[in-house]
Amino acid sequence: MVVSRNQWPALLLLVILSLAAGLRFWYLDRLPPGLYHDEAYNGLDALSLLQGKVFPQYYEGWELYGGDAHADNPAAPTRLPVFFEGNYGREPLHIYLVALSIWLFGNTAFAIRAVMATAGTLAVFTTWLAARALYPPDSRRLMRGELLPLLAAFSLAVLYPALTFSRFGIRAMVLLPPMTLAVYAFWRGWNGRSSVWMGLAGFFTGLSLYTFAASRLFPLAFVLFGLFMLIVDLPSLRERWRGLALATGAALLTALPLLWYFIRYPYFFVFRMSFVANRGAGVVEGAPALTWLLNVGRVVGGLFWKGDTHLRHNLPGRPYLDPLQALLLVAGTVGGVRFIRQPANAFMLSWFGVMLLPSILSGDAPHFGRLVGLAPPAAILIGSGGTWLAEKIAAGVRSSWVAPVALIGLSAASLTLTARDYFDRYASQPDLSRDFYQADWRLGQYAAAQPPETLLYLSPSQEEMATIYFALADPDGIRSFNGDDGLIPAGIPGQPAVYLVRPAAEAVLSNLQAYFSSGEMRPSEDNFVAFHVPADAERVRTDTVADSDFGGVIKLVGYTIDHTDNQVLITLAWKAVVATPVDYTGFVHLLDANGELAAQTDRPPAGYPTSDWRPGEIIIDHFRVELPPDMLPGTYRLRTGFYDPATVVRLGEAAELGLVNLP
Repeated sequence: MVVSRNQWPALLLLVILSLAAGLRFWYLDRLPPGLYHDEAYNGLDALSLLQGKVFPQYYEGWELYGGDAHADNPAAPTRLPVFFEGNYGREPLHIYLVALSIWLFGNTAFAIRAVMATAGTLAVFTTWLAARALYPPDSRRLMRGELLPLLAAFSLAVLYPALTFSRFGIRAMVLLPPMTLAVYAFWRGWNGRSSVWMGLAGFFTGLSLYTFAASRLFPLAFVLFGLFMLIVDLPSLRERWRGLALATGAALLTALPLLWYFIRYPYFFVFRMSFVANRGAGVVEGAPALTWLLNVGRVVGGLFWKGDTHLRHNLPGRPYLDPLQALLLVAGTVGGVRFIRQPANAFMLSWFGVMLLPSILSGDAPHFGRLVGLAPPAAILIGSGGTWLAEKIAAGVRSSWVAPVALIGLSAASLTLTARDYFDRYASQPDLSRDFYQADWRLGQYAAAQPPETLLYLSPSQEEMATIYFALADPDGIRSFNGDDGLIPAGIPGQPAVYLVRPAAEAVLSNLQAYFSSGEMRPSEDNFVAFHVPADAERVRTDTVADSDFGGVIKLVGYTIDHTDNQVLITLAWKAVVATPVDYTGFVHLLDANGELAAQTDRPPAGYPTSDWRPGEIIIDHFRVELPPDMLPGTYRLRTGFYDPATVVRLGEAAELGLVNLP
């Protein structure tokens, strides 16, 4: 088959797209290992969409900011949110796409990351479109002007940060396709004086705001370009004012649902931005302007010299650009500055500069996650520099093959560096599994493999549970507890239970083995021990059987009393009757013959709050009542119960545990 000259660009583009897809999807289910918390949290919201749950949804106990956000402005319940409030708040587009992917592939790490890998691959194509619209084909140039957009597409395909974030299931990479499509449509409209294309540019600009917080700065690239043209070429703006007005209106109309949400709940417009702006390495306390000034050097240095050191974002310290890309980007930038009166060059410099700002204006600079939006303009500038180099070579030598061979050699070198750095050096980083929560992912998969009627417990408790919850496809599928004080959630009679105990909770495992003689330890991963309790195991093992009800919420079903010279030891067996949102405080009071309080212990159930109790569940807890040194001998009454710590109102009537004779 003979390929004509006109077909070569399309064939090369197809090769580049195939390369991009291969780099992004190769071993995507295994590299990175595990599933990081933020990736899993996105998956939980996607699952909630598929399950028809009402938002807002918060899955972890640390997310107390929701109360502050809605203290004076209650959230409007919805099944189709335009903003997801959990995990500090996130734009919605990628979560809806993840929901589609989970519907297709199930609750897997691949399903979450496939969305980003697809977006990263698509961005290579849309960057080619944008570059070709900015710098249209020209028969006077090498390869008739098709070289620059092809080099831009290739540069993005092998750009290391673009590869990293195309394989990382957070939302940053979803910004690139709508952003580059906005640029493509804008320049089709600008060059062709087409209001239709300008309207599409506005639509994609508005759509980009639904992807990632850094997108809020993207429209500034058009504003700065417009101001520049106002100074150097006012007639061009006048000729296109209708199209520009249509683009502005389309952008605002597309973004209106999200903008209206932020008008109703301004807390979430500034919450994450203020969080990242005032925290992290390099932040000068109380001096944001100084932080930003210092960050300029850090971010520029991150492009060429020392990059992001965060392992989830980068091979620690690797610059944003490899040496070849750095040289070509400098060449492309210098060329853009030299001929800045050309509108395309002016826009490229504006776009590139604006997309540096998300990292300059925040902590931890250079933060490559906040520089994802820089990838397309950087790739186009690299393509511009590469085109300049190729044309110089072609003009300086007689042989027509020298320039193509040089470009192929440089491209192969850049590809080799990226592939080596990611699939070898990065993949072999010893802390990669830890940073991507592989231990939690494996534990969650083990738990998910248990029979559906099995009750699941994790000890000790941990703050971030999203990875385990996503593996289970259910935030309510497992309970975590701290049992160092002897508390045991004994499960529900007639149902098997599995206790997943971390190495840090050895005392919990000993307590479980002592309480459940029929329990069995089974082979599991290195990061936890699985202790299986059969359905017929005895759940209540106390000296006295009881049946005291506390407000129809909790029952006392058994207790054991013992005492020494200086304390009374009470083992209590509680049973949850119904689920409750309140974290009640339990108490054991020792009363003298006159009914006066002689000694007491008031505390929440040790390491397992009542809001986590499941209906029918038995909880074994141990209270120690310390006796005052001056306590008189005699007979005392023991009483137990619960109260709401916020109101100090008791939950029903206290239960009498009987008399204790103290010598």
